[in-house]
Amino acid sequence: MITAETGVYLQFFNEGESFDAELPPIGPFELLIIRHNRIIGDREHIEHDMLGAGSVERWLEAELELRRALGDEPGGVKRAHMRIRAPRGDIIVRFYDYGGDEPPKVPELGPFYSITVGKREVRADDKLIAIRSTDMSAWTLTDAVRPGIAGINKADFSLFSLSARDLRPGTPPPAPAATPIGPSSVATRTAPPSGPAREGPPKEFVERRTVQREIYVARPDPRHDETLTPADVNLILRVDKLKQQELAEQLMIERLRKEQHVSPETALHSEALASVPMRFQPPVKEREAAEAAAAEEEEAEQSLSERILGTLWAGRLFIVTGLLILAAISAYSYLKPRAAAGNEPPPLKVAAMGEKITTSNWQYTVVSVERPVRIGTTPATTGGYLIVHVTISRKDPDAPPPDPGDFVLIDASGARTLAFSTTSNVYGPSTGINWPTRYALNAFTQNNVVFDASPSARGLLLLIKPANVEVRLPDP
Repeated sequence: MITAETGVYLQFFNEGESFDAELPPIGPFELLIIRHNRIIGDREHIEHDMLGAGSVERWLEAELELRRALGDEPGGVKRAHMRIRAPRGDIIVRFYDYGGDEPPKVPELGPFYSITVGKREVRADDKLIAIRSTDMSAWTLTDAVRPGIAGINKADFSLFSLSARDLRPGTPPPAPAATPIGPSSVATRTAPPSGPAREGPPKEFVERRTVQREIYVARPDPRHDETLTPADVNLILRVDKLKQQELAEQLMIERLRKEQHVSPETALHSEALASVPMRFQPPVKEREAAEAAAAEEEEAEQSLSERILGTLWAGRLFIVTGLLILAAISAYSYLKPRAAAGNEPPPLKVAAMGEKITTSNWQYTVVSVERPVRIGTTPATTGGYLIVHVTISRKDPDAPPPDPGDFVLIDASGARTLAFSTTSNVYGPSTGINWPTRYALNAFTQNNVVFDASPSARGLLLLIKPANVEVRLPDP
């Protein structure tokens, strides 16, 4: 029987949410299948991370989020991102087509400690392994964890724990009980095809164990007050007496403040006011000594300030000359690299799909190509569009952000077509195609470059102007 230490745990969260606001993980799941806008999970029972979130309210909120995902509660899922973890760090990911796995087949990837699934990307241990341009598009794999699979498109993928699949000898496998997670999903007991069945003698059916549900109570059990001993009564009386003494002292201080219109603590300072009565002022000798010490401190501070100002005024010429020299050196060092870079452009090169193209500021990788007929409400003049999926990684933190104008499409006749600008209506929430504005250092970010091109066009080249590199795009 599979225990809580061998499955995977699912956690719903929002991007940019603080650690304290995250919900606790729920699980374990023996198998998770990620499809279009739905999840199918094979689970035995539900548990919570007792160490990650100690309050009962967070556990109940996690249960409510799961009920929304199952469709048992109205409103739908409120957290768009998911995080899948395994206690043993042995998560295996398998990309395939749920309706029928079409070639080429993708090998199993892993093991990983954590998998993060967003609307447009899948990350394994902070490595980008798959991307897509819209919610209905297939996942496009990258070569972040395994070379040779970049550009392969698969519609679905599944996740499971390696320790949950490799059962000990002699232990019968648990009966699958897949539970879909999603507002529009229906409960099912099917699982995706995972290859030919293992040969072996028939095993006896073993019924799953019955898990006792825990009922969480918000208020603790009532406890009867213990009988007070004589020592406790004496201690309580002493505390009450001390409180009364402190209250009497506070009342006396407030009465003196109202009568004299001044705080009694003023007599502790050297600069006693003339309006303070004599009984609140320190002795005459102490007042004169305090005034003399204050006068000496003021004279010392004034003399030090005068000496510093005199030194700066005497060396004013040297200070101004040094500042001008530093400004000239800074301007020269700033303008020299820009002039050299503008006079000597890099030579033209030719690269293939999936090949990393590196400049001094950025690193580009052309992953895949889409040829939709329509995007949004604007019809294409050539009969369709061309979407080039490019992953971009920042190398210089001071480099300006990339722009669609850095990419040019060249057809077989040599004609050039510019990409749509970021102000075009092909980019936006209605089309599902976005142009990122923030790029983390040394981390790949998905970019979608859109051109107005015929779906049947062949022999197309993508020119990346900052690197002066042409990439040959695949024909339809």
